[in-house]
Order: sequence, then structure tokens, then C-alpha cells
Amino acid sequence: MTKQKDVFLCHASEDKKAVVSPLVRAFDQAGITYWYDEAEIMWGDSITEKVNQGLRISRYVIVILSSSFVSKNWPERELNAVLNREASSGEVRVLPLIVGNQQERSEILSAYPLINDKRFQEWSGKPDPVIQELETRLGRGGSAIQAQQSTRTSPRFNIPMPDTRKAFTQREKDSYLRGAFDIIRDYFKTGTEQLNQSDSGIEADCEEIQRYKFVCSFYTQGNIANRCKIWLGGFTSSNQIAYWEGQSLNYHEDNSMNDWLEVVEARNALALKASGTSYFISEEGEEEMSPEKAAEYFWRRAISRLDQY
Repeated sequence: MTKQKDVFLCHASEDKKAVVSPLVRAFDQAGITYWYDEAEIMWGDSITEKVNQGLRISRYVIVILSSSFVSKNWPERELNAVLNREASSGEVRVLPLIVGNQQERSEILSAYPLINDKRFQEWSGKPDPVIQELETRLGRGGSAIQAQQSTRTSPRFNIPMPDTRKAFTQREKDSYLRGAFDIIRDYFKTGTEQLNQSDSGIEADCEEIQRYKFVCSFYTQGNIANRCKIWLGGFTSSNQIAYWEGQSLNYHEDNSMNDWLEVVEARNALALKASGTSYFISEEGEEEMSPEKAAEYFWRRAISRLDQY
């Protein structure tokens, strides 16, 4: 069984020497466990699979936000993925660490408006302040007096709270939708890789048509058994991830779909909900889903036609 890590380090490669390496050394000294790509991803490993595993087993994600980070697609995908999970669960997962001068910090916060809602740390060149804050976050820091205060203030009663709901902006919904699409695409890529490695007799290809559109094709004995196209957008709302399947489909015309996911507000978090219009949907179509659950939902739908082969 894979052991849980305290933190996952999300960063741009340009920040390894100046920021990541000092942090890793300080983590080792403080006994803080961490997921770090150089230590975890071996030659020949699936990067997507390893990163997804690292995000799953890590309690927190330290996101090192710098000018280099803003220009990189891969770390941004990691950030979007964990922000989505945080929004779905309501638990704090993202710990922002901002690197740069005042102007660079302003540009970073402008690029990631969701971070403005969080208290962030600023990199001073030394890891000590980060370690102190992290130990407190992990419940390992502080004096005996703080521990006693924590004990005294721990809840002993089940006190009802007002049923308040957070209002989400369209920008937050758009960001959530983009991150959800990335998770669904990565799920399908991993699924096709595993399917090709299995002895099922079915082969699959996953082809990215555009940044926010991909097609997954399934073959048996070299003949097409099913294809599905998944893309960002729809004709009933902009808050959708659309789905179309069939042995023959047009890669570029997106005016038809037979299923879709829509962003909905689930109390103080965002979630995805299936259209409920398809024969494939039963009770799952009535529930709010996380991006990971939505990816599984689309995948199960795509492979349901393969049962006859």
C-alpha cells in the first residue's frame, strides 16, 4: 500500500535550484514527507499516472507560484486539478508559495484569481518560515501552551450553523470546468494505455484534436468498435463538457452531442452533473460528481459498447 505523503511539490523546473532544492533539504531535516517528481518518476514511468498518484496520496500541495510557473502548462494542470478537488471536498489542499518581487507577485495573483482568496506565503530565500507554517498546518508545531489551547477550544457540542451558500463567479466556474476537462482527458489517456497493455483483445487510441477537445477510438481485431469525442462547450450553456459517440463521427463539427456535463453549485463547492437525457444514465445522472467521478462516468459510457466484443 502506498504511504501518504505530507506534501506534494507543484513547481516549474526553473524553480528547482533556488526554491525546491532548499525546501526538500529542509523537509528531510524536519521529518516532513513529500512527493517530488525527480524522486518519484523513474525512467519509462507514465508521468500522468505518477503525478495523479502523487496528488491522491498527498495531504497538501505546495504550489510554488513564480513567473516561470505562469508560462508552464503542466504545473498549471496540477494546480487546476487540486483546486477542483479542494472545491469539491471543501478541505484545504492548496498551500500557495509566491516567488518574486512586488510586481511579479501582482502579476501572479492576477493570473490566478482563485489564489487571492487564500492566505499565501512569500518566498524569502530561506525555507525556515515555510517549515514553521507547514508544521503548524500539519499539527506538529507549537508549544505545550498552544496544545492546551487547542484542546480547550476543540468542539464538544454539535452546534448548528447557518445554511450559507457561497456565490461563485463565472470566472471561477470557467476555471473549474477547464481543470475538470484536463482530469477527464488525462483519465482517458491513462485508460487507453492500460487497455492496450491488457489482454482484452481491444486496442484504443486517444488523440488530442485541440487544447480542449480529444477523440478516443476503440478497436477490436483492428476494426472500429466505438469512438467518443469529448470537448469543452455546448449549445445550451458555456458551462459544459460535451460528449458524442459512435463508430463514425466528425472530429471538427461540434453541433451534435448525446450527453454532457454541466457545472453546478453544490452548497459551498462546484461539481459536475450529467445531462440525464441518455439511456445510459440511471441514478448516476441525478447526482453531483467530482471531476474524477465524471471522468469515470464518461469512460464507462465509452466502453459499454465493447461488452459485445
